[in-house]
Amino acid sequence: MKKLIIFSFFLLTGCAKVSDYQAKCEMQSDKLSVVADCLNKSVLSDSRMSDSPLTKMYVLAAKYLGEKVDAGEISDSQARLELQNFYMKLQAQENYNAMVQSQAIQQGLLNYQTMQTMQAIENKANRPEPYYPPVQQHGNVSTNCYKLGNNVQCNSSY
Repeated sequence: MKKLIIFSFFLLTGCAKVSDYQAKCEMQSDKLSVVADCLNKSVLSDSRMSDSPLTKMYVLAAKYLGEKVDAGEISDSQARLELQNFYMKLQAQENYNAMVQSQAIQQGLLNYQTMQTMQAIENKANRPEPYYPPVQQHGNVSTNCYKLGNNVQCNSSY
């Protein structure tokens, strides 16, 4: 059972569909081995799912647990619990993989934006500053005045 969990990350496309098939099969029979056979036939009829190694492993796990119930090695409820736990682990792995993929896409976009910003900064840094010739400023006029008797003499300079 644990070996099935190791490979669970490969089952990204079929997990929800497996549950649909399983629900239909469970409506036809209460016996787990019969449900597993029905599930196997349903999966084999779906070309997308029949190519998935983990979908096949899930079906094999269901068949294996059904056989253990038929042999009296475990109870039906114990087998269904193990199968449901396996299914939940597949779902958790699928959600985790989707999150990782989303984060990778977001990081890629962030890297792209960073490169665009750095390029804009570099382009601006490489652009020559415009030349403005010096302009004579008339606002800074210095005036000195001297009083010589009744006369005042002033000198202005720029």
